[in-house]
Amino acid sequence: MNTEKIFEGPGQSSMETYIIEIVIMLLIAFLFGYFFCALIKDSQKKLVKKLEIENQELKNKLFVNTEKESNKT
Repeated sequence: MNTEKIFEGPGQSSMETYIIEIVIMLLIAFLFGYFFCALIKDSQKKLVKKLEIENQELKNKLFVNTEKESNKT
């Protein structure tokens, strides 16, 4: 099996080949990261919307309860 030694230089391939391979790997990693970030942001937006609705409902309940207490006195 013909393996290249990492610390002794590029070996049989040219330096341009290594640079292109590294750029391709970084580009793929960036695209994966961007894709997963978009998925997470989408799910977080849905959660924020749900929590805003729940918060508004709780504020309405609190407002009704405070009105009832103020009318009793």
